[in-house]
Amino acid sequence: MSDITHEPATGSEIAPVAGTGRSGEATDHRGLRVLNLEECLDLLRENPVGRVGFVHDGEIVILPVNHVVQGTQVLFRTTWGSKLQSAEDEARVGFQVDHYDTATRTGWSVLVQGSAEVVYNNDECQLLDALAPEPWLHLGEEAFWVRILAVQISGREIVVRPSTS
Repeated sequence: MSDITHEPATGSEIAPVAGTGRSGEATDHRGLRVLNLEECLDLLRENPVGRVGFVHDGEIVILPVNHVVQGTQVLFRTTWGSKLQSAEDEARVGFQVDHYDTATRTGWSVLVQGSAEVVYNNDECQLLDALAPEPWLHLGEEAFWVRILAVQISGREIVVRPSTS
């Protein structure tokens, strides 16, 4: 499995995979191809919209956000509200991007798990503003950057299997 199993955002120690498929690639218990860490990070970088999940007032909340990736950290902008409150509390969060093709019945998913924190450094915020894609929704009021410090990054892919006919 392509997991970071150490303190947040400090290196690239990878845990062993669950198994291997016919082609020698790593597979999980269901036969899905396990994406390695670099593949996961590439997919995170290539897809500017993902979903952040967290608990707020005892409820599970999952919201779409535009994001950027720096190393193993995922960063996104937000305004006052539940996402910012979770970051200020340094809460555990999940972040996910995926893609699927209904015609070929293939797809992939990358999940980042870690904790959130608010980015307070003005120089870093200006750099992030320059790197970030244009938000889909105008934030209107003052926006804040939130960083997800990855503890675990994993990805799976459903691949086209050759027919056995």
